[in-house]
Amino acid sequence: MLKLNNVEVIYNDVILVLKGLSMELPIGKVFSLLGGNGAGKTTVLRSISGLLKTELGEVTDGSVEFEGVRIDKRNPEQIVRMGIVQVLEGRKLFDHLTVEENLKVSAVGVGRGEQKKDLVVVQNHFPKLVRLKDRTAGYLSGGEQQMLVIGSALMCHPKIMLLDEPSLGLAPLLVKEIFEIIKRINTEENLTILLVEQNVKAALGISEYGYIMENGRIVLDGPAEKLQENEDVKEFYLGLSTLGDRKSYREVKHYRRRKRWLS
Repeated sequence: MLKLNNVEVIYNDVILVLKGLSMELPIGKVFSLLGGNGAGKTTVLRSISGLLKTELGEVTDGSVEFEGVRIDKRNPEQIVRMGIVQVLEGRKLFDHLTVEENLKVSAVGVGRGEQKKDLVVVQNHFPKLVRLKDRTAGYLSGGEQQMLVIGSALMCHPKIMLLDEPSLGLAPLLVKEIFEIIKRINTEENLTILLVEQNVKAALGISEYGYIMENGRIVLDGPAEKLQENEDVKEFYLGLSTLGDRKSYREVKHYRRRKRWLS
């Protein structure tokens, strides 16, 4: 199990981003972490993966634990070896390498036997990458690149995968395909997935449990089905009023937000 216990994160010794945040992620489920820009979602992922240090951030209070071991003071390489892998926003790849080379580079430090097994797993989930194995990664479409970064993460043999905005910049049909693959990976590989998304409908559609953040705090959490039916979630994150009519941005912006969960 992955646990965040009252985590506080500060950047540059000045900017307080996370404010006493707590979460629990049992093994083998898909979790959504939702909220608007600047809520602190990516910082949560960085506090788990160890990448906070690369951004001059630090867990200054609380702790992050994985399988009973505290990890927030460890470096990213140690955390990856423990089985936690973060897929960064923006589809970070080695653009000049081929698809197959990107996958093999991701498995550096893994024995050849394990690497071959992991390649088979990736090919089973992403058969399109088999056809594109000799294509230079920089020339792939956005959807193909997203498949490749997730496939590269699988090559690390993870227990937990942290996905940061996998739907970013993709057409609706591609988003649907990517999310179906993510759910299949979770089911077939028993892989815990923490999904940071602004596409609330798509994220909750494949999740078992969701957390909603605002201003560095969890303001609402619960089973995905209940969050989908929550009137405040519908109105402020799905853009639907209680009558089922989609509201305009202007209406939502100027509406006094109830936020029952903060009262």
